[in-house]
Amino acid sequence: MFDRSGFWSPPPDWRQATHAEERLQITAVVLHAAWRLSGSSRHVVLTEIGVRQILGPRDVCDAARYALRLTPDSVLLIGDAADSATLRQSSDRPERVMSELSAGFIGIDITGAAAPSLMQLASEYPFMDKTYRPEESARMGFAGLPVVMMRRSGGWRLHIERPWAAALWRWLVEHGKQVGKDGLQ
Repeated sequence: MFDRSGFWSPPPDWRQATHAEERLQITAVVLHAAWRLSGSSRHVVLTEIGVRQILGPRDVCDAARYALRLTPDSVLLIGDAADSATLRQSSDRPERVMSELSAGFIGIDITGAAAPSLMQLASEYPFMDKTYRPEESARMGFAGLPVVMMRRSGGWRLHIERPWAAALWRWLVEHGKQVGKDGLQ
């Protein structure tokens, strides 16, 4: 079988990956705990670890622990290493539908004055519209890739599955070079 690895860009070291332009910063975030919770038990599990609200893509959150709406009955829960230990113990209960995805996701923060321009370049989603939509999913297409998106005080955080993360990183860096210097025309 042929070695096809030469056709792919190597992934960056996610613990140190960062890119900065004059008006734009892109930083990888290692997510210590990522879980998909589904069904009616998701609210019980969220309450047990102290998450009170399920967020959509327009809700601003700077907390280290949060839950993002994927579908009407499932969420992506992001937390810390202690949360993973607690959730592993809790997942044995037959009424709970939970999947650990911690090794499968990377976070990417996009901040700076040019962040809205880069976001808009990647998607038709109205990122600056603040209209509250209580059932809106945080999952969307972004730069042709599937992401789960959330607002942060200074920008956005994208959550992407590891197999797609290097492609998204490369897209963000390449497009961010121009947008970060000149803005979107």
